[in-house]
Amino acid sequence: MLCSRSSALQGARRAVVIALVLAAGGCVSRAAPAPELVGTPRPPVTAPALGAQVGFGFWVPDGPAARVLSLHVQENDEVEPPDAEASDAEASDAEPPARAPAPGAAPAEADEERRYVLLPGVELAPAVEQKVEKIASAYFRRTGKELVVTSGTRDPARQAEAMHELFRHGADVLGLYKDKTAVREIKSAYDEQRSAEHPPEAMIAALERVIRAQIDRGVFISAHLREGAVDIRNRDMTPAEKRAFLEGVDEVGGVFALEESRPPHYHLQID
Repeated sequence: MLCSRSSALQGARRAVVIALVLAAGGCVSRAAPAPELVGTPRPPVTAPALGAQVGFGFWVPDGPAARVLSLHVQENDEVEPPDAEASDAEASDAEPPARAPAPGAAPAEADEERRYVLLPGVELAPAVEQKVEKIASAYFRRTGKELVVTSGTRDPARQAEAMHELFRHGADVLGLYKDKTAVREIKSAYDEQRSAEHPPEAMIAALERVIRAQIDRGVFISAHLREGAVDIRNRDMTPAEKRAFLEGVDEVGGVFALEESRPPHYHLQID
């Protein structure tokens, strides 16, 4: 009786196996790994991914034990898409794309920007500054370079310092200024201080006293004293850049340019 029950159970299992094999037509059969020992929990079987190949394998043990059916699912080679929340977070941290200019919007004109540099302590009167801005813009259009303003409006002390430098470098001061009488008066004060071997500070102070006395008489040795002149550095200009600068001066108009060599610069007289 026990043998018949065992035979019947074994026959039923075979029937189930055959039915499953026939239902999975076209699937691949392969040898299954040995079953786990009794009492050892088996890992849960996950559902196969879409498009994965499904196969059935059989392990035939030694002896009269029944065949054990095992399910094999091949791994999918496709990579899972990135997490949507992570992608959104990364996108929010990224810099926004540059916006295109609005239709009809014109780029900023280069002439509207300041194209010159003032050395420390240099001041320009409003009328002089307007001329310098226009000349600097014209020069920048031609050369792509900025101008350097080395001197602007001067008080008597600054004028005395400037003339002291001219005398010290041996410049032709008489040829630089129109009022020869005023120039000789200042130069006499310089020569007197130099003969006495006074320090530069004392020499500059002596020149300042002469210049102030001239202003009190209505005599201005330089247009810088009347807020009508400016000096532009030209020691780093090429011949082509000097021509471009003078072309800009002519373009603006109302400005007289004089090139001086000690130190190298353009003296601009503003009308």
